[in-house]
Amino acid sequence: QPNDLMSNMRIVAVSATLPNLGQLASFVESGEAYVFDDSYRPVPLSIFVQACGHIGKNRYLFDKSLDQHVPSILKRFSSGRPAIVFCHSKKENETLASELSKSYTAPTKLNDSALRKFAGQTNTPSLQKCLLRGIAFHHAGLDASDRRIVEEAFTSGSLFCLCATSTLAMGVNLPAFLVVIKGTSAYRGAANGHQDIDMGTLLQMVGRAGRPGFDKSGTAVIMTDSLS
Repeated sequence: QPNDLMSNMRIVAVSATLPNLGQLASFVESGEAYVFDDSYRPVPLSIFVQACGHIGKNRYLFDKSLDQHVPSILKRFSSGRPAIVFCHSKKENETLASELSKSYTAPTKLNDSALRKFAGQTNTPSLQKCLLRGIAFHHAGLDASDRRIVEEAFTSGSLFCLCATSTLAMGVNLPAFLVVIKGTSAYRGAANGHQDIDMGTLLQMVGRAGRPGFDKSGTAVIMTDSLS
């Protein structure tokens, strides 16, 4: 009977970022809710905030200037292990990956044969060029087949740096040793201008740092302006 089924049903509602746990507990008619802090994280996480200068009069130019700081951050914090750099638009994402593929040297020897295999599976020229250098980009605008190629390449350890939008943090489980968040605001169109990234989204991105079973710790670097 339906009533008997309902009486035996148990619901476990889990969220990494939801702030109103009390309301959630009331909604599912539970008398209790539990909060687990960072001490329960299987891989300890270190978070650094990197001040990258003042915004000045032109927010666009400041956001663009953040690209030049990424190589030094990767070199300082990655320890030669995989990194994800979160950008806040598809264009920023592809531009940074392209720039890194031309100017940044891989910290460890690349698996050239594996990278050629992955590059040969995509018909997107810009992605091909990045893959051959051990770098890739990932966003919702890519074909599903290209996204799968990038995800497989990163999971296999063939890539040392993946530039991605925040959709990666919300969906696909691709942890890295290092996570870099390039800026704490995003342009939301002419009507809304630049808006701060909400705390929940930041936590989701930061949470990708540290690979259970591979790393004893994880590192996240949040790039922002000197006044934030």
